[in-house]
Amino acid sequence: MSAAASSAAAADGSAAAEDELDDELGPSSSLAAFAAATAYVGAAATSGALSDAQLLRFYGLYKQATEGPRTTPKPGFFDRRGRAKWQAWQDCAGLSPAQAQAQYAGLLADAAPGWAGVHGGSGETAGGVPKQRGGVGGPVQSRMAQTEEEEEGCDASPPLLQAARAGDASAAEASLSMGADPNQRGAEGEAALHWAADRGHAAVLRALLHHGADVNAADCDGLTPLHYAALAEQREAAELLAAAPGVRRDARSAEGETPGDVAPADWAFLRGADAS
Repeated sequence: MSAAASSAAAADGSAAAEDELDDELGPSSSLAAFAAATAYVGAAATSGALSDAQLLRFYGLYKQATEGPRTTPKPGFFDRRGRAKWQAWQDCAGLSPAQAQAQYAGLLADAAPGWAGVHGGSGETAGGVPKQRGGVGGPVQSRMAQTEEEEEGCDASPPLLQAARAGDASAAEASLSMGADPNQRGAEGEAALHWAADRGHAAVLRALLHHGADVNAADCDGLTPLHYAALAEQREAAELLAAAPGVRRDARSAEGETPGDVAPADWAFLRGADAS
């Protein structure tokens, strides 16, 4: 079955579930059921009763149901949790809010059969999971969000890498002019060029390349700066790197992927006979 056919089938199934739910409970009761479901999922998230994969799907459906289609840009490569959440929401594109609510309820019914029958009043437990007070969906988001400790870990990196991450071209130039190694690495083997490519900081990229940064530097996963620019969909950065002398557009990561393999489909400049 094609992707389009699969999406259509999923939408038809959601519509049927939505109609069935409204027939049984009525629209207002349907909304109340969704609110109860999100409260249950929030409590289950904090207790560890649901897997990260399930939480991501719940997150995407919740965002689609409450905010509609995603409009935010895709996070950078280093923000792995942010990218996973972004993709989970993107995977729900095409669903109406009511359809997303129906799929949310259906997913919970599969994950915790009978949860609604024991989801009682304040202070009770539901299926062994303590009830959660407060905003719906909050605990799901906080568990999947990047922690402050991870951000502090980034700040512990060398000054040149910090400047590249922040897009501070003046600080990067000053550091390089004072003799900083343009190829110094962070904890995961990433160079300043990786950070600048990931964030799309063209001025920093130019400064680093001018001072001899290795355009083909690979991190611990074999990913080059051009891979990062492609993964983060930073086209200006990717075009700048692709035109740099000595760049290997056919470089393969540890998983065997070239920058063209992970780039958006319309980035022809990273594919074809000239991608070498």
